[in-house]
Amino acid sequence: MRRVLLVICAAALFLCPPSANASPADESLDRLIALVVERLDTGDVVAAAKWTAATARGIEPTIDDPSREAEVYDAMARLGRERGLPADWVRQVFAGQIEANKTVQRGLMTRWRFDPAAVPRAPADLVSVRPIIDRVNDEIVEQLAAQRNMLTGPDCMERLAHSVFDVVTAGRTDALHQIALVRATASLCSA
Repeated sequence: MRRVLLVICAAALFLCPPSANASPADESLDRLIALVVERLDTGDVVAAAKWTAATARGIEPTIDDPSREAEVYDAMARLGRERGLPADWVRQVFAGQIEANKTVQRGLMTRWRFDPAAVPRAPADLVSVRPIIDRVNDEIVEQLAAQRNMLTGPDCMERLAHSVFDVVTAGRTDALHQIALVRATASLCSA
């Protein structure tokens, strides 16, 4: 099912540009999508930190961090419950965010393997980026609560596609981040 949603969302990006009848700004999911983009942007720093730490020790970088991921799922599910959101849905949303972030990390590390000159020269630090991720995670939960009616509505995927299309056509992301954005947004609509 998730694969079908990804395909639909990706197709909607290119086949369903915003229409003249698009929702007014106060009824869009633009703020939520902006937070998802902000969270995805942290993937660059996380990838660089993991790459630097691993290569300094002469080992292969590890992208998956199951214990940290479990902490995020648990914390966001608790916060979501406090906002009246189903824990399973919140976990689904954050599984999408985490997997999308890992897509960015994998893409960048693959590039660096083949193009060592592209490796960031400034040392990156996970400690500096975690507060940003934590803040954005909290804000995403707040948006899930605020936009719950739209995210559970029958036109959720269309609304998401319009907001994602706006990001893509604005040229604020590269192809890797666009793919990750589609992955991250596919989990936002609740059944």
